[in-house]
This record gives sequence, C-alpha cells and structure tokens, in this order.
Amino acid sequence: MPQVGKIPSRLFALPEYERAQFDVFRAAIKGLMKAKDPLYAEIPEGEPSEVLPATQNTMASGETVRSEPVLIKNEVVFRWDDIRTCNLDAVAEQADIAAEQRLAVIMPYLFAMLGKTCEAAGTATDMGGAPLTFDSYLVAFSKMDVRFDANGEPIMPQMVVHPETAKMLAKLPPWTAEQQATWDSMIDGKRKEYFANRRHRKLS
Repeated sequence: MPQVGKIPSRLFALPEYERAQFDVFRAAIKGLMKAKDPLYAEIPEGEPSEVLPATQNTMASGETVRSEPVLIKNEVVFRWDDIRTCNLDAVAEQADIAAEQRLAVIMPYLFAMLGKTCEAAGTATDMGGAPLTFDSYLVAFSKMDVRFDANGEPIMPQMVVHPETAKMLAKLPPWTAEQQATWDSMIDGKRKEYFANRRHRKLS
C-alpha cells in the first residue's frame, strides 16, 4: 500500500491527498522555524536525500572534525474533534510545537559543531568564564581571517555567536580612542598580511 512516512494508507484513501497534506504541513514547519530563528533562516538548504552521509573537514593542523547526521523526532497529535470541525488553529499549534522541537535539536548541534570546528582551526577563544570585554573581543577577532577589497577596506566576516553572547556584545560600552587605535592597528596588520599573501600567490 502507498505510504507517507510509516503510516499506511487505508482502504479507499487517496494517497495523493495524504502526500499533499504532508507537504503543506512540512512547509509550514520549515517556515515557522525560519521565522523563529533568523540564523536558521540563513542556512542554505540541500537537496532532499534518502541517505545522509557523515561529513568531515580536515583543518590545517591535521585535526579532523566529523559531523554525523542528526535524527529528529516530532510527535504530532490531531484530535478527532479538531479534524471534524476543520480546526485550523489546532493544525497551526501542532506545526508551531514541531518547529520548536526541531529547533531545540538543530541549533544546539549547530553551535556544538561550530565550537569543535573553531577549536580544530585554532580560532576558538576560551574566556574561562570571564565577562566579555573589548580585550577578549579583540583577542577572538584577531584569530579570524579577514579579506580586503581592492581599496584595502576590510570585508568583515559574519560572526555567528550564541544568543547570550550576542546580548553581551550589545551591552559593551562605546570604544575609547585608545581602544579604536588598538583595533585599527590589528586591522592594519591583517591588511598587510592579506596583500603580502596575495603577492606571494601571484609570484608562485
């Protein structure tokens, strides 16, 4: 018999309707996930696949970071009274619950993999529980690669941080003239390194 997931179609059922219902409900969940989490909304989507292989990245240090597929389970409950009365609010509620369940699995896993990758690449900064300050922000940023345009202006990398870290960044006081000078000096060093590496690549 035709199946949607692991639920067999019943006698005289229309499997194309079941498929359409499933697709609409899944699209609603994905839309809610993107609306609830701006970072998730920016993650590119791959093509659907029956088999999800593990992926791995080898850093310059030789350390390998392996990522395994994540299994996500959603429990969706539709009551007969809601079905009989075509209660769309109940459908929306179940889609919202499913979106929250999926984000609760995906986003912590994403941040965990980012942490492992940064540690392997040597760009992680362990603050040891200390509060976020300009100095710690400077140390963390100095470990990142920065590209520059033809005019030497920095193309700042997009930073992905934990929501709590984002709140702490927003609460940092305005930089002093001395802090700005320290930042500019760090950027200038990266600028010189970037163009020196480009000249080296052209010569080789």
